[in-house]
Amino acid sequence: MIIVIDDREKQPFEFPGVDTETARLETGDYTVKGFENEFAVERKSLDDLARSVGTGRSKFEAEIRRAQQMNNFAVVIESSRRDAQAGNYYSQIHPNAVILTVDKLPMKHRILEFLLANNPDQAAQETLQRLDRWCFKSVSNEF
Repeated sequence: MIIVIDDREKQPFEFPGVDTETARLETGDYTVKGFENEFAVERKSLDDLARSVGTGRSKFEAEIRRAQQMNNFAVVIESSRRDAQAGNYYSQIHPNAVILTVDKLPMKHRILEFLLANNPDQAAQETLQRLDRWCFKSVSNEF
């Protein structure tokens, strides 16, 4: 398994013991080589999520629409639900808008899940677990 990291990631997750390469990804920030059109993980800091819910919403929703062509898509947030509820981000958007997006948007889209990790290290682990599981499932379905 080779994890493909979007070449626009400024400080990509590290996956010790796992081969990685960079490439321009159309959807998401992380995927597995050979499965770029089947599944991906979008990485968001809490600040980035708040921007995506507010001023960047149309761009974010366009990415979610593209992801609907995939089998699996997750948004991994490098922060806790408590931080989101407390508004611990640089944006004027109300915390309720952020939390409602996390809770309700997956109900509107067939392929979408939000994962609130407590920190970047946990977010990297969640990303690796999702990619590993989805890759195994995709390979198993081929046989």
